Amino acid sequence: MGKEAYTSLTAASHGTVVNGQPIMATATPVAVQATSVQMVQVTAPADLAEGYQFEAEANGQRFLVTVPPGGVKAGQSFTVKAAIPNHAAPIVISGTTDPGVVGAWKDGLCSCFRHGCCHPHLCLSIFCTPIALAQVMTRQRLNWMGTPGSVKQVASTFKIMVGIFVLYVIISQVLNIMFTSLYPQYQGFDADNYETTQAMWESAPTGAIIIHYIEEIMELCFCVYIVIATCRARRSVREQYEIPEHSCSGCEDCCCAFWCQCCVTMQMMRHTADYDTYPGSCCTDTGLPSYVQTV
Repeated sequence: MGKEAYTSLTAASHGTVVNGQPIMATATPVAVQATSVQMVQVTAPADLAEGYQFEAEANGQRFLVTVPPGGVKAGQSFTVKAAIPNHAAPIVISGTTDPGVVGAWKDGLCSCFRHGCCHPHLCLSIFCTPIALAQVMTRQRLNWMGTPGSVKQVASTFKIMVGIFVLYVIISQVLNIMFTSLYPQYQGFDADNYETTQAMWESAPTGAIIIHYIEEIMELCFCVYIVIATCRARRSVREQYEIPEHSCSGCEDCCCAFWCQCCVTMQMMRHTADYDTYPGSCCTDTGLPSYVQTV
């Protein structure tokens, strides 16, 4: 037998956050052969689903711990192999560990330029709001409908919402091209002169009317979906960080989602990530670098 290694495991100070509170795992030493992969016995600090990862620190080195099949309950002890990450940066972030974020928003609804005018969270929220919203929902472990989901469902949230957004844009453009090509004389249906518009549409062919109403119904459905998803995501953030409503009691989330969707999405993105520590990203499912895992 070679030299024995004793591992005492605690969560890293910038590591896992569950329901707004940093995880502090406890462990007991486990004697193993000194190798690059160490066995650690961890006492679960919270209910965690199968496959979730969180970072822990032992003897000055950081380890990734993966929750075993079946998940674990708070207080349950389990022994796992812990692999050393290839980088020194903290691995796990779900929400922010900044002091003072529980009980109040980190910043205001209009603090859009806090991280600069070219920050990914700003650009994405302005030009592709549904994709930015998908990143927030993934961080909050919500499915594409904005309700708490399983690990598998949450893993698909970003892809599904991007797919819906892209499909909506493509169909809208195709219908617009069809209408413009087939019925160019009826493009003035939105003109300010109601009488002229009404007279024009009374003589419009059936095809033009069908295309027009398909566009209108599709746009309405998409907008309603995004408002509902934004409302649910904001409520999730408020509940996790114990942020009370300050106006429109009982319907603040709905009102903000309807009237200030872009700014609301940016505020949620800033509150659920520490952009002072981690750079933003437009192309990942959480809006954070790929090495930053969510729990």
